[in-house]
Amino acid sequence: MEHRLGRTLRVFLVALSMAGFYRLAVVPWVEPRLKDTATALELSPEQAAAIRARADQRLAALGDVFPEGSWERDEPIVLESRQMRLLFKQYHSLPDGRVNLVPCTLVMLPDRNRTVAGEGGGRTLVMQAPQGAVLEFDERLDLRQGKLARLVGGSLRGRVTIRGTPSSEGADDEIEIVTRDVELAELEIRTTEMVQFRYGRSTGSGRALVAALVPKAGGPAAQGPNIGGVDSIRLDRDVKMRLEGFSSGLLAGPDISRPAAASAVAAEQPPVFVSCRGALCMNVSANVITFEDHVDVVRTAADGATDQLACELLAIVLARREAKPDGTAAAGGLEPVEIQARGTPVIARSTAAELEAKGARLGYEIATRRILLDGEEPVSLLMQGTEMQARSIDYCPGPPGDPGSLMAVGPGWLKARSPGSPPVEARWQKWLRMRPDGAGHVASLAGDADVTIEAQGRLSAAEMHLWLDVVRGADQAQPQMLASRGPNLAAVKPARMLARGMVEIDSEQLATRTERLEMWFKHVAPAPVAAGDAPPAAAPPAAGAQPLAPSVVKPVEPALPARGKLLATGGLVRGLVSMAPGNNQIEEISLENQVQLVEEARGMPAPPSEPQPGLEITGDQLQLSRPTRFDARAVVSGRPARVRGRGLDLEGPLVEFDRGRNRLLVDGAGTLGLPMTQATSGFESLGMVGGAAPAPAVPAAGEPAGRLVVAWQGRMDFDGLTARFVDRVVTTSGATAVHAGSLDVVFTQPLDFSAEGMQRGAPRSDVARIACGSGVRIESQSTAADGSRSLEKLFVRDLVFDRATGDVAGTGPGRLQSTRFGQGPALAMPAAAVPGQAAPAPPPPRPDELTYLGVDFQKGLRGNMQRRQMEFHQRVEAIWGPVAGWGDTLDPHSPSGLPPRAVAITSDVLGVAQTPPAPGQRRTSIELMAGGNVLVEGDSFTARSARLSWSEAKDLLVFEGDGRSDAQLFRQLKVGAPMSSASAGKILYWRALNRVDVDDARFLDLDQLGGGGAAPRLPGFGSPPAQPVSRPLPGT
Repeated sequence: MEHRLGRTLRVFLVALSMAGFYRLAVVPWVEPRLKDTATALELSPEQAAAIRARADQRLAALGDVFPEGSWERDEPIVLESRQMRLLFKQYHSLPDGRVNLVPCTLVMLPDRNRTVAGEGGGRTLVMQAPQGAVLEFDERLDLRQGKLARLVGGSLRGRVTIRGTPSSEGADDEIEIVTRDVELAELEIRTTEMVQFRYGRSTGSGRALVAALVPKAGGPAAQGPNIGGVDSIRLDRDVKMRLEGFSSGLLAGPDISRPAAASAVAAEQPPVFVSCRGALCMNVSANVITFEDHVDVVRTAADGATDQLACELLAIVLARREAKPDGTAAAGGLEPVEIQARGTPVIARSTAAELEAKGARLGYEIATRRILLDGEEPVSLLMQGTEMQARSIDYCPGPPGDPGSLMAVGPGWLKARSPGSPPVEARWQKWLRMRPDGAGHVASLAGDADVTIEAQGRLSAAEMHLWLDVVRGADQAQPQMLASRGPNLAAVKPARMLARGMVEIDSEQLATRTERLEMWFKHVAPAPVAAGDAPPAAAPPAAGAQPLAPSVVKPVEPALPARGKLLATGGLVRGLVSMAPGNNQIEEISLENQVQLVEEARGMPAPPSEPQPGLEITGDQLQLSRPTRFDARAVVSGRPARVRGRGLDLEGPLVEFDRGRNRLLVDGAGTLGLPMTQATSGFESLGMVGGAAPAPAVPAAGEPAGRLVVAWQGRMDFDGLTARFVDRVVTTSGATAVHAGSLDVVFTQPLDFSAEGMQRGAPRSDVARIACGSGVRIESQSTAADGSRSLEKLFVRDLVFDRATGDVAGTGPGRLQSTRFGQGPALAMPAAAVPGQAAPAPPPPRPDELTYLGVDFQKGLRGNMQRRQMEFHQRVEAIWGPVAGWGDTLDPHSPSGLPPRAVAITSDVLGVAQTPPAPGQRRTSIELMAGGNVLVEGDSFTARSARLSWSEAKDLLVFEGDGRSDAQLFRQLKVGAPMSSASAGKILYWRALNRVDVDDARFLDLDQLGGGGAAPRLPGFGSPPAQPVSRPLPGT
């Protein structure tokens, strides 16, 4: 690409600086003509003839610089220095000491000492001011002495034209600059007018030119102007340029031009338009051209493709062309080598190159096509389907088919799309680097690196390195990739990978967390398809064609039970991956140090209510063979090792798992978690004597309703149907814990660990029966639907629980303890009545008050958890009353007697049941039944009967005799007070109504009735209007 912008502005700068040097050339020969005729310069005829002769010789040396008929060829006055020629017709001095030259032309010859060999004769610059120039010097001119005065200032009036001849023979780099009214200072040239310029076929314009000059090195000379060169040239505003002769695009692109056709290609290329609202400045010493304020660069090709660059500051760095291979110098002088732009942001677009770059700063090296983007805010780069964002991006394209080199400082991300390959996304916090490595490449990311390949997987780590093999045949297979400016990911394949520091990998079949990951990739070519096995769909379907027959699809069916995805964690993970189109497989995997391997079952979907979880293995070491096959085998050891699958959770020191044989073995102490799918789960129902039981939680789709956890100290053997645990077994289910010497758990159907069993949607197995022996202790915590809490403990010798029917049976001796909120002893008697007033009902229990129930029995218990019934047998002793804390208990045999408001019951049989809530009620109600030598004791009363019943729903307490003995009630309000008593066949007491009914009364103590009515009533029961009712015994 031959870029002519730099040379155009460079020559324009030098030409304008000649105006300053004008004063240098004029000073040695010009002397002001003073009004004082005594001091005026008078030339003799001989002197005038000599001057004309020297002028003719100097004009002849200029050659064809001036065309025929120009005034410069009509006997001008010519003054010269080593490189300068000054031509004018007339001159005279002004009253203020300045000199007026009319017309005026300045010629600057090429510096032969600076001309590089092989570049030709160099460029000659001509500055013409037809309306003349007014110059001011630091002293009066003395033409006869040839003394050169120092230029102080001046002006070029009217139209000013600067022309430059080609730099070499045949070069298309002529210069022409047109402006007017140029002001000169000692080290500055300035004009506020419009400036038109041309360089070769390129043109431009701007307003308000300022050229800064530099003084001579070593200080001003004794004679002549103090001008050592040009420092910079500046156009302040309204800059527009039309650049011709670009042989390729403005931005990165393929090098498609051939040397033989370079000039023809350049001639056919469309122009480049540059405009800005601010200044154009060329720094001559630094060889930099800059554009300021809303800079727009546009190039539109004949086919409609455009290159665009928008920024606030554009800088073009120039350099001298390198020598040709044969050693001769290249023609043309300076050429652009680098483009730098700044903006908020800089936006560069190329539709031909499919490139878009955004950033606060952009740098582009033309020779290498290297792009550098950086800034305070993130920058972005889009290159033919590859999009990147980072703090800074440094990218250099490689040869065709090569990914090239890349350095992107983060945080940043990259998204790449290429034909034939899935989309790739990478993210990092520190840097991304891609560089050649031998015959291939290595891509490295650091700082929370994350790489995602669509439909294949994701990898993240603190640092990762991926070695890539370049597929050399990709450039022939995909010629469109030859022009790629971004990494050609379709031409590379992974060979091996190393990731370190919090490594996480998530692929279609493997998800891993580790501190170090080492993977090797084996690429498998797709198996050839035999002609007879080709599916009919390979050919265009005929009209009315039917779907593939089942016989055609059947061979593919065994692959439908998808291999379960593996989730592996460990300190070190090594693996071998077999990569085939559309089917990557893990062949071997080994894990060390805090190993965890989880298989997520996938494939043929199970019913939504019964999804099948996969397998999970944890330990210190794991050796896994054929992990995604149905006959996978794993041996895991650890402290402890753990295996989970189909809802089971198994722990032990050494676990052997054989998915093909469907067997788990653990030798040593361990734990096992078992799923339960029924609405009720295990022994939680022991809280039935508390408040209303909560409604069974509806599990989410595929989740068990409850879970049973078993821990043991001996051994465990599980064949899929029965699990037997030995030695100090502890079982937990929800908030219930069971401690026993041995435990057998039987499932409703065998658990299948095979791949097909886990993927085919088989019915979920559940715990059918639990048998505990050798001493059983059960502890349960529950919360009722109304929010009330309860704590229960049960001690028995043996216990069998059938979860299907809800039946439970245990052998004694044993004990039941229950503590809950807000249910005081309903058997408490009311206080005594005051004469003329109703006896007050006993105070209700406070909601924050704890109530304790303790039941001791000798023979055993029977019940049903689903019906919420429990019955205790032989020498049953129960106590019920308030306590201060959850751990407090009540002792019916305490030497100090019963605590206040406590009630003790002794009987042969005691039954407790919980009934459903009545209509309009939220809480369930409790029913208590006791039979056989019932004795009830309270803080102020004692009752004896053959049977006792209490209904919380009816708030009714009934004491009953058996026909041979009556129900008896004794009451003493305080110690030392008189004792009142009553005896009847049945005594009924409604606590809320404070009402007492007596059937078949035998004895009433009327002295303690507390009122003056004639109707009999029990001591302290009822108000005077409440009349006791006496009913005859049935049959009388």
